[in-house]
Amino acid sequence: MRKTIMIGILFLAACASKETKTGKLLPIKTMQQTVWQLMQVDEYLTRQIQTDTTIQPSLKKAQYYQQVFNINKVDRVQFYTTMDYLDKHPVEMKVLMDSVEALSKREKLTLIAH
Repeated sequence: MRKTIMIGILFLAACASKETKTGKLLPIKTMQQTVWQLMQVDEYLTRQIQTDTTIQPSLKKAQYYQQVFNINKVDRVQFYTTMDYLDKHPVEMKVLMDSVEALSKREKLTLIAH
């Protein structure tokens, strides 16, 4: 297990692209937090739309997404540029999504513990 983690860390370090070094792409940690919060926004809106039919989903989604970007100090364009890059690099996307899943499990365990 330890070897797998070390190989994963080395792989991420080796895969750092020139775009990352110039600052065009967001770091994985920032993406992890932002993606997780955007997923929570989507879930919240899905539940809200079921109970309140007067909500304009696209407008509310844009507002909430902007709030998430502001909280994480992320530029919307930079976020979507990073997502486009990750779409073209599935191994790195998998690392991101696995980290988001791990984050969600940690938060769930924290909520259960309280």
